[in-house]
Amino acid sequence: MQRSILFSFCFILGGCSSIGFNDLFSHYAHQMAPVRHAVNSNNMAQAQKLLPSNGKNHSNYLLNQLESARLSDLNSEQDTAQNYYESIYQQMETKRQAAKLQLSAGLEQTSALLTNDSVIGYVPAPYEMSMLHSYKALNFIYKRDIEGALVEVRRANKVQIDALAEQGNVLDAVAKEAQQHYPSMDALIKDVKNGYQNAFTFYLSGLLYQSNKQFDDAYIDYKKALEINPNNPYLQQDVMRLAKQQGFEQDYEQYTQRFGQLNSRTNGGEVVILMEQGLVAQKDEFVLRLPIYTSRGDARFYSLAMPVYKDKAFTPSYSNISVSDQELALSPLVRIEALAAKTLEEQTPARVSRQVLRLIAKEKVRAELARSGGDVGNILANLYNLASEQADTRSWLTLPNQISVARTQLNAGDHSLQLSGHKNINFTVSKQGLTLIYLTSINNYFNYHVVQL
Repeated sequence: MQRSILFSFCFILGGCSSIGFNDLFSHYAHQMAPVRHAVNSNNMAQAQKLLPSNGKNHSNYLLNQLESARLSDLNSEQDTAQNYYESIYQQMETKRQAAKLQLSAGLEQTSALLTNDSVIGYVPAPYEMSMLHSYKALNFIYKRDIEGALVEVRRANKVQIDALAEQGNVLDAVAKEAQQHYPSMDALIKDVKNGYQNAFTFYLSGLLYQSNKQFDDAYIDYKKALEINPNNPYLQQDVMRLAKQQGFEQDYEQYTQRFGQLNSRTNGGEVVILMEQGLVAQKDEFVLRLPIYTSRGDARFYSLAMPVYKDKAFTPSYSNISVSDQELALSPLVRIEALAAKTLEEQTPARVSRQVLRLIAKEKVRAELARSGGDVGNILANLYNLASEQADTRSWLTLPNQISVARTQLNAGDHSLQLSGHKNINFTVSKQGLTLIYLTSINNYFNYHVVQL
């Protein structure tokens, strides 16, 4: 009997080879709490030390690399960050092309039936991949490598195109039932239509095309950004200005009817401020109770541990910024918390289906242990099932919460940007030039880059 119990538990734990023992009983968001605290405290070196270290066979390996890349960026180690980003991109390309993917994915799904979704190899969501390429583009911009940056923004935009093509909405009866009891995440999602369209990436590519004198391409990407975020006043002006400049008269007329007149301009230079603030919301655990029917038709209620976003919508610390005595409103381009919550909402049907299958599989194992091991086997199986039933709270948790924009024209010469609580940022504007100022504010952490595009 003892040998039978031991064999059964070895079989269960054998399916957990892609995770560590700590991962089995402690969810990802909980493990990352000290890292996020260190980031908020402006202690990047400590954050890097606290980051879980996972080998290539670990289910969190790609996620760990995403976190490492972002922390390197925040610690002004751009070359190291670029190496991480490129490695992740290449691994994702390999995964897409590898014929063995279906087999490995099937094995992971089988292991997940006896543990939890954390054993499934983490695949970055489309919004995370678009941000990866955006950060790569920014690092190229800081080195004034516009061509390299353009390659990355094209990749970022392709991620969104591919996600749109693959979008599906197939719900089975169990998933539909579960969604009726699932907590609403509307406070975070608001008016976001899907979890992958990111106006920030299109705006960044529009800026690069504009700086490269590819005005038609800039117009196309500004328009895409505006379609995603139609209430952003800076996007409205950018699209109207290029529509008029490039001779798209019908478009220009339609935009003026929607948004009013185009603001007057001088012969000075343009200044674009992009500001990221906060850390993206993390997932919590929600216990969902569902009836599962036995072969005899009896209904038994089981608890499912599901991920959910419970946070309230993020309130940024800065909503305005001063540039040479001009008070400019910061208007959000993307709320990453909304993309994350919408992504989770879209994944819910598949997650619920896996959870139901997991309950059935674990119940079968429990019944077998009870049959072969009596009360001892039954108790051990129940303890294991309770401990291992936890929500998969994995996501890229060092991303910012939102990114906003402000844009103005200034006369050629020296200027300064004023932000409460920080030293003035001095910069020079060239006649008819384009100056990009990228700001990062995460609680006590603050950094900036100024680039002449």
